Amino acid sequence: MYRLFLKIFFWYWLTAWGMIAVVLLGSRLTGMRQVSTPNMYATVAPILAAEAARTYESGGPEAFARFSQSDVHDHDRQIFLLDGFYKDVLSQPLPDDGLQLAHAAKDGQLVVLRGHIAAYKFVSASGHPYILMLFLKSDLRRIGDVLMGDGLPFSISLIVLVTLLCLGLAYHIASPIHSIQSTARKVAQGDLQARVPPSVSRRHDEVAALAKDFDSMVSRLDSLIQTQKRLLNSVSHELRSPLARINISLALLRNRFAADSDDLFQRLDRDVVRIDLLMAQLLTLSRLESGFSSAEREDVDFAQLVEEVAADANFEAQALGKSVNFQTAGSIILRNADPHALRSACENIIRNAVRFTRPGSDVQIVLDVDRSTPEPLALLSVRDQGPGVPDDSLQAIFQPFYRINRDTEATGGNGLGLAIASEAIHLHRGTIRAENLRPTGLEIIIQLPVAPDIASDGENLSKREHSTAL
Repeated sequence: MYRLFLKIFFWYWLTAWGMIAVVLLGSRLTGMRQVSTPNMYATVAPILAAEAARTYESGGPEAFARFSQSDVHDHDRQIFLLDGFYKDVLSQPLPDDGLQLAHAAKDGQLVVLRGHIAAYKFVSASGHPYILMLFLKSDLRRIGDVLMGDGLPFSISLIVLVTLLCLGLAYHIASPIHSIQSTARKVAQGDLQARVPPSVSRRHDEVAALAKDFDSMVSRLDSLIQTQKRLLNSVSHELRSPLARINISLALLRNRFAADSDDLFQRLDRDVVRIDLLMAQLLTLSRLESGFSSAEREDVDFAQLVEEVAADANFEAQALGKSVNFQTAGSIILRNADPHALRSACENIIRNAVRFTRPGSDVQIVLDVDRSTPEPLALLSVRDQGPGVPDDSLQAIFQPFYRINRDTEATGGNGLGLAIASEAIHLHRGTIRAENLRPTGLEIIIQLPVAPDIASDGENLSKREHSTAL
């Protein structure tokens, strides 16, 4: 926003000053024009002309020569006095365009050509006609003297006025773009209720039309996503009853045909259990995305919860030749938390790590408190020694049904575990992210706000460690 603002400001600022210079210098340096009072030269010209004529008529050419070269007058100004026949009284050659301007002069009027040649036609006290010619210094120098001299307050006022106008115009253009950009970032972070401020939509210009189209697009996306969530929720609910009846039917059939079809029934059992688990996960994900808790909120000892999940995961990992190693600095209390949602998140993350870590390796789980932030944060790190994920998929793995194609192994997952974990963590105002480890492995990092009066000091509590060697 600031780069665009500065670009707009400087372009308009330079353009404004360029136009002022063109108009000012163009009016001064081109064409012939008549000058009248209260212009300074129109006021001074009759006085100077009368003095010049009196000097010439009383003292002759020599006196006028001294008058024209007197220190009283500006050294950058040259004076000529022409008689009624347009001849210089000192027989000096007139500069270019001087004679043309002398013929254009009228009685009692000051005429200026290109801003630096002036002619004033008059009749002296003795009745003789004369033309006073003034060849002034460069108009650019005169303008500079005016602006930096007596006209300095005017110059400063003009600079301030032009600058303020350019600032206002640049802000008027760049500010709504910044508002739309901020709203787009909120939408990209998942806030589909974000809208462009109404002040932008009331501008009645193309930016306002863009803001309205952007809000319409977000509303449409929100509607489509809500429809999708409601569909998943409805389908999941509707399938639970048929699955329950299928389980009952399988149990009855097993009792009747157990001896002949035991292998077939086991396969059917596995498929039904898998579908039942998928439906349960879909319902959990739908509930968490809607912001609903499955139980009453309460204070939760997060360290104890993670330790219990780690112990169960370690028991399962031993059968696969793996282990789970857990370390924590002590009790970490989460106020007004949903223990079931947190347990579901930790189970999905830790079991996912156990699934992908290499045989003979272990999953490292570390829980600590980050006190470097204004609000203390529980920091949970889960590291495996698996193949990791492509860098461009580190954010996508938290999306529902996202799975990475692996040619060498079947993961057995359905792409909902990390999505459920992400929604559960966000429900508790926390953050979750994934990072690849070197040389191999993946780390899931969770941050959750903890109670200000944390029950652990870090110095008086001993580390609890749950570790099982292979």
